[in-house]
Amino acid sequence: MTNDSDENETAEDLPIREIKNWLTNFLSAPHENLGREGEVCPFVAPAMRSNSLHLETVTYVADRGWVGLVEAMHSQMHSYAGRNWPEGKESISALITYVRDMPDHHWPLLDEAQRRVKAEAVRRGLMIGQFHPRCPEPSAWNASFPVSRAPHPLFAIRRMALHDILFLHESPESFSEYDSRFGNRYSDSRSRAHLPQRFVDLYGSATRSDAPKTAYIEYQSIDTLLSLQRPHTGQPAEMTFYLAGQAKELLFKLVHEEVAAARLSLVTDRADEAAWNLRRAAIALDVLAKTWDILAAISPAEFNSFREQLGSASGIDSYMYRILEFSLGRKSEALARRHADVAGVTEGVYRALHQSSLYDEALGLLHRRGLLTGDPGEGHWAADARMRAWAHVYRESGPSNELFRFAETLMDLAQAFSRWRSLHLLLVERIIGNKPGTGGTTGVDWLRRSAAHRFFPELWEARSVLSPGAPPW
Repeated sequence: MTNDSDENETAEDLPIREIKNWLTNFLSAPHENLGREGEVCPFVAPAMRSNSLHLETVTYVADRGWVGLVEAMHSQMHSYAGRNWPEGKESISALITYVRDMPDHHWPLLDEAQRRVKAEAVRRGLMIGQFHPRCPEPSAWNASFPVSRAPHPLFAIRRMALHDILFLHESPESFSEYDSRFGNRYSDSRSRAHLPQRFVDLYGSATRSDAPKTAYIEYQSIDTLLSLQRPHTGQPAEMTFYLAGQAKELLFKLVHEEVAAARLSLVTDRADEAAWNLRRAAIALDVLAKTWDILAAISPAEFNSFREQLGSASGIDSYMYRILEFSLGRKSEALARRHADVAGVTEGVYRALHQSSLYDEALGLLHRRGLLTGDPGEGHWAADARMRAWAHVYRESGPSNELFRFAETLMDLAQAFSRWRSLHLLLVERIIGNKPGTGGTTGVDWLRRSAAHRFFPELWEARSVLSPGAPPW
């Protein structure tokens, strides 16, 4: 990446002017959806007035992808630390870097780069945030408001501040850095009395006590993992139910990690790499399907012996499952709202709701390959256009073509997911019959509708228009 300050430009170009307008008219102003009073970012206006906010430009190199972005972020963090900021204004100083010449379908790579650099920035006492027109990052005060959307891709570096407990409380490592700088504000009762209650609550929940651990326990967090089983009864079958549920959550996360990696590969047109990740995701879904066999070994009487202790607890409120569904392309504002105002959960759910899905990026790949033409309108091509594009892949391609291989891997994933849902339906029918579900659902009826859904529907429908008797490719 190249780096050139806008101070050396003889005439500001349109993106620079639009970014400056965004700083003034959006970040420095209140917003009705922010979730609190005051400006979107209360430090921007004072920083601009005191000449403590600098705007620079780096040029994106497509072949480097997120790796190049990480390098640029490291370089800018070094530049930030070496600057002579106005005396007394260091705490509000900020370095904003515009990423020039970045294709819009590469914007998700900026999110990935920030995720990979954040921990190092925090160790340096810094915060780094990414912004672009489709940035999924939600407001810390209103998760339904994607607050980090800017007119052009950029990232910002500033010093860690007291309010960053909002962003650092979930990671023990990041919280430790925060605590070393601001912990005295919470330990002193007079100082704590002036802090927002939410800060105090998040600080309390993040406080951990450390103990010596073996290398294996430390690496796998075994002590934490094995301390998380807390059945509510002494019924032996409840532990089976409990552990199978936790195993499913871990496998949901595993599948999501593979899907997320595949999505980023599609952003940079690497269909075979995406297929490799999705292959592992499909295998993990097959393992997930086996969890229903474990639960099927619980008799109706055994389940009824502890079911009342579940209360309203239901798999419909699994936020990891919801994030996985959203990341695959089945999104629902109504289902996202079930996770609103849930500490440590809401942000991730709404981020997955707002960002592009795996299927969105798959369609974008078809578009860039010339198979999906026309204007997508509000980000979506017509269903028949999508179906024709997939049909073309099957008519014109075979196993030697990466799009063909990718399409079949998508089908492997979709089929594995549908099989998991169908087995879930059968299990519930076997164990509780037609009783209502615990989460306010209709039980079997709800699951039957869910089992009928298919991910990547046009990929399924394309089979119906392929000519009989035609060669396989």
